[in-house]
Amino acid sequence: MLVIPSAYYLGIFIAKTFNEEIFPDDIKSKACLLFESIENPIYKLCGINKSQEMTAKEYFFTIFYTNILLCIFSFLVLYFQTSLPFKGNINFQLDIPIILHMLSSQITNTCQTHHIPEQHLTPLSNYFIMPLLMFYSSASGIATGIVFMRALIYGKIGNSYVDVIKAMTRILFPLSIISSIVFVSLGTPNTFTSSITYETLEKVKETLLLGPIASFEAIKLIGENGLSCLNANSAHPFESPSYLSNFIQVFCILLIPTSLLIVLGIYLKNIKQSITIISVLYIVLIFEILLISFFELKGNVEINNIIGLDAPNWIGKETRFGIAGASIFTALVSNVSGSANSSFDAFNPIAIALALFNLSNQSFFGVQGFGLVFTINFIIYTAYLIGLMLGRTPEVFGKRIEKKEIILSSILILINPILVLTSVAFTLIMFPENGGSTFDHIHYYTRVFYEFASGAASNGSGLEGLDDNNAYWNLSLAIVMFVARYAAMSSMIFLGASFVNKPTMPSGVVTLKTDNFLFGTVFLFFSIISTVLTYFPFIILGPISEILAKN
Repeated sequence: MLVIPSAYYLGIFIAKTFNEEIFPDDIKSKACLLFESIENPIYKLCGINKSQEMTAKEYFFTIFYTNILLCIFSFLVLYFQTSLPFKGNINFQLDIPIILHMLSSQITNTCQTHHIPEQHLTPLSNYFIMPLLMFYSSASGIATGIVFMRALIYGKIGNSYVDVIKAMTRILFPLSIISSIVFVSLGTPNTFTSSITYETLEKVKETLLLGPIASFEAIKLIGENGLSCLNANSAHPFESPSYLSNFIQVFCILLIPTSLLIVLGIYLKNIKQSITIISVLYIVLIFEILLISFFELKGNVEINNIIGLDAPNWIGKETRFGIAGASIFTALVSNVSGSANSSFDAFNPIAIALALFNLSNQSFFGVQGFGLVFTINFIIYTAYLIGLMLGRTPEVFGKRIEKKEIILSSILILINPILVLTSVAFTLIMFPENGGSTFDHIHYYTRVFYEFASGAASNGSGLEGLDDNNAYWNLSLAIVMFVARYAAMSSMIFLGASFVNKPTMPSGVVTLKTDNFLFGTVFLFFSIISTVLTYFPFIILGPISEILAKN
């Protein structure tokens, strides 16, 4: 209940931030003047002309090249981390494949981890390089969502430098600072002390790793990154000490995705459009939460038969969160962020099946900015198909849908399955599961499928259990994450740009309304059916086969 009103006011602020000309009377508030005083020196130092309008090609490549330059700088720091200051007690030399995986994972907002932060990263790498990449990748995602809406609705591209800088200075930094303060008040450590040593009651010396954990948590959650500075992620008591902190983390994860959907309605001057989409997405999310909670409360049938009790499935879960707290968080993992407060591999196969569906669909909230575009893309596809079936000229938000838009829209939909299914098939051929039972073979396939699906969807969550910190897994997933991110980003920007010069058609009697319950239902149906037609046979071979094998 707190997410929607908070997202509404944040959505108004985001709409004003990126399209100041549509709010001429009140945009120059004290807050905006303060932000401009911070941003103008940055523009001047970097030689940025903030009034310069870019083409779609320029917009994409400026984001792409700046991402690459940031990766080169980060590569040098990670490779020479043991020779640089602030290395703490870490003397681990990272090899090139794991560094490439880490960089591809971070800059694509995926944050998939094959490393152990406490053992493999110095404080400089863990608390400076990782957040730096997380801030920039999240800002790039927000900018991609904004430019798509701006091009589709207002016929303008804008300036990528300005959009990325505003996304950081006006959205990510302020929200992260507020979130950090909240997490500190709830008991999360936030210090530059890297570790403390103490003596237990048994006279044994133990070392606790510390650091600016609350600040790290803030961008991890607000930016939908999911990367943890501690290997246990949000299951670690330093990252989420209580049920209340778990609730705040859920709030942070959902805030910006919901706000961007509000922005769409504001730009269209039709808030009903936002209400329709948000209602559909939250209905799906609540359904998944209830379904996962039901099966986890029901427990593991085989174990319950052995012990003679009807016990819930507590395997892999933190007792301080409970079944409900773990189930809610897990439902969000595959929809929005790759964070985790429990062992996902220990959940009932139905939870994994739903997660694979979400990762394959990508329109149910999805990763920062990109989920918004995937949602709008399915709206475009739905409007196009309905228009064909009814014999009307297909249009969306007053803009006609033609051949070019459908080609770009189709590319956006097909990028994920081409990368994922090809990678899964090649991996299973090269590295088959040679031992174990039939169930072990099925679950190995599920783990491989999930690993690539998570990487291609810029999600980063994982089932674990794979020996994935090796050259093959690190390099293959680095390529999949990189290609999926930037192929999708270019398709999104060019798809939005294809609407720039199209005239806005006046609404009439035959205009297809996209802001009502009927369209929301049809949109949900097309979104589900397109994913099912592509992925369902592969999901049957994985988690659904596990369900049948247990029965």
